[in-house]
Amino acid sequence: MVRKLQFYNDNFYHIFNRGVRKSDIYINNRDYQRWEQLLYWCNNYDYSYGHYLFRLNQTIKNGSSIEQLNEILSKSKLIHPLVQIHAYVEMPNHFHLLLRQVQDRGIPKFMQKIATAYSMYFNLQKNFTGSVYEGNYKAVTISSEPQLLQVFRYIHLNPSEAGLISKNKLPDYQWSSLPIYISNKNDKIVTTDFFSGKFKDSKSIYNFIISSNDDSEAENISSLMLDIGR
Repeated sequence: MVRKLQFYNDNFYHIFNRGVRKSDIYINNRDYQRWEQLLYWCNNYDYSYGHYLFRLNQTIKNGSSIEQLNEILSKSKLIHPLVQIHAYVEMPNHFHLLLRQVQDRGIPKFMQKIATAYSMYFNLQKNFTGSVYEGNYKAVTISSEPQLLQVFRYIHLNPSEAGLISKNKLPDYQWSSLPIYISNKNDKIVTTDFFSGKFKDSKSIYNFIISSNDDSEAENISSLMLDIGR
């Protein structure tokens, strides 16, 4: 049985989950896009995203005023996000997140909300029933800055390590936070200032991502990588 991890505010955590029986959880671009929309929504609103989209479509269809819906959203907007999202990657059958908890029980609340919301969407779209994910998400605590930097690298290297894209094309892999860091653009999902502040520029970030770990670095972070058994 996996030990239940205690989450503490201001700590960083590497979070992972995959599809049940290692099946794909992102089938097409719409699935990837929906999950990224939920990254933002579940972190900032206490209101069902699916219900919001349904009511929005009905409002547009009926030519009704959107003011009532906006009022609901205003009341359901969280005063502060549950977590800071510092890095993410979506792979066909799994995802990785680098989160910093900023509210009490922020990570458990956020992960429960996004798992429920995406599972409902996925099963509805594919006409499936039952579990989408292989049990509860896995999480490990990051306890030092060298570990933090290596997890940041590891997450963004995932598409290359899986053979989905070459290292020199990693900024073109759109289902990760790396393009956000490379482009230096503001993003409503990712908190970029923490890691951007540790590098001279976006080129330095990319060069760090594609650089090779030495043996000491690999040993330092081996316990943080979460065996995904692709």
